[in-house]
Amino acid sequence: MRSIYLEAQLLAAENRLFPDDAEFAMPALNVGANRTASASATIPAQLLHAISWIESKINQVHINVPYGHVGAALISPDCGYGIMQVTSTIDNDGGLPSRYEALAISHFAYNIAAGAGILAEKWNEDYFPVVGESDPGYVESWYFALWAYNGWAWINHPGNPAYDPQRPPYDCDDDESGYWDYPYQERVLGCVLNPPVVNGQRLWKPHPVVLPDIASLTAPGGALDPDLFRQRLDQVRERMSLDLPGSAVPARLTIGGPESSREALLGMPELHGIPSEVELSSSELARGGTQLTIANEGSGLLAWRVVSTPSWLDVGIQAGVALGSGYDFSNMPQQSIIPISASAGGVPEGSHRGRIVLEFNYPDGSSETESVAISLDKRGAAYYEAGRPQS
Repeated sequence: MRSIYLEAQLLAAENRLFPDDAEFAMPALNVGANRTASASATIPAQLLHAISWIESKINQVHINVPYGHVGAALISPDCGYGIMQVTSTIDNDGGLPSRYEALAISHFAYNIAAGAGILAEKWNEDYFPVVGESDPGYVESWYFALWAYNGWAWINHPGNPAYDPQRPPYDCDDDESGYWDYPYQERVLGCVLNPPVVNGQRLWKPHPVVLPDIASLTAPGGALDPDLFRQRLDQVRERMSLDLPGSAVPARLTIGGPESSREALLGMPELHGIPSEVELSSSELARGGTQLTIANEGSGLLAWRVVSTPSWLDVGIQAGVALGSGYDFSNMPQQSIIPISASAGGVPEGSHRGRIVLEFNYPDGSSETESVAISLDKRGAAYYEAGRPQS
């Protein structure tokens, strides 16, 4: 799957994953000395590769789940999700997930698009310093945006005394190159310069990187003098911006036709249908409930989320994907299972009726909803019947 994820990053770098999706399209980059928005500007794909390796070793699910198998989304202790460890745009408010949250957490391509969008937003932020004339074609130009992607904090300042000022470039493929001996942006750029090797193969081609001269720039009066970082916010860009190194080399990667790669990558998922009736007996209710099954009879990943549910009903999984054909998973196609239960002690005697509303999202930007009517007789059984698509 890593090759699929890397291909998705190539598309995301050129805003070709979801260009017409308002929530997942990459914003136009502000470029040039005047920082003018350019819809044609792109992110060097090597940066997305490197970020994903640093963040997750390019894993959408927990690293203990073997490649080719399905598992729960990778979640970090600070609530970063998936390949790109998307954090700042996820609310984590305890309610049902929004469309953005459900897709970014459960579907690898949307997660990658979300990460690219966050990096682009950091690039466009007027507060952060810039390198040269803001030419996004150079990986060196992204130094401060990379810093901000992880956090505009002292821990990532290159002059932090926790880091050796004479440190060599970070080597992404060398276990002896101490991960915590480098600020975040230097780890990412080190992975661009020295990509990881997996099963004897580099995951992407190395690209030359000219890193800032830390010793001189962090000296008193230098652009990266730690004292400047502590100055007023309105002085940061003016005083910390850097020149683009004269020996920097543009990093440009292009891919094939405008639609072929995207369609092959994302597939054409198709909902098989919600079961027309699911009966829940009193004994099943006591044992924990029943389940709804979502099947994808097309290709790729069918993304779904729960939009609404009765207050007396517990939906164990609120968003996910159903696997169709087309990917090299060990056990595809694979259905998505939604555990459903109702607390017998929390539901008064008598009959109760409600609905679960599910939303299904497709790579072409379309969506449909399916309504599942639920009746619960506290003295007897519950039954479920599927409603028709509403859109």
